Amino acid sequence: MKQFNYGLLFIILLLTACSEPKTFEFKGLQDIQLDKLTMGKNKISANVVYHNPNAFSIVLKQIDCTVLLNNGKFTQFKLDTSFTIPANQDFLLPAKLEFQMSDLVKNSMELLLNKPVKLNINGNVTVSKGIFTKTVPIAYEVTQKLNLGAALSGMK
Repeated sequence: MKQFNYGLLFIILLLTACSEPKTFEFKGLQDIQLDKLTMGKNKISANVVYHNPNAFSIVLKQIDCTVLLNNGKFTQFKLDTSFTIPANQDFLLPAKLEFQMSDLVKNSMELLLNKPVKLNINGNVTVSKGIFTKTVPIAYEVTQKLNLGAALSGMK
């Protein structure tokens, strides 16, 4: 009888440990810095703010996303460095993004006047918990001010 109880307990623990992780919640961008500004390819760095809604920590292994600005192509966001994400907390991911000036010019008035712009992030994220790894699709939309004036004054 004891073996049956231990077996049942093991199966219950295994099923709860293998529960499907919830996808991260995108909160926005902060600490935006223009690293390079030319008429061609430009570089911007920022911290991407997310929230882990899971009741357990998780390891973020990879992100591969397309970023749209006001529904127009803006940049790609790729990350291949592992981060341990604490349970039920907001967290920051450093992002180095490259974009073409022509993709930014379409929204230049909104950005210069510090008006809110719509950001869409669509792609995949690979996460792991213990020996289990899973790639899940992500799709986020947020409207926020990017404060390009402050980013220009803080150029490196």
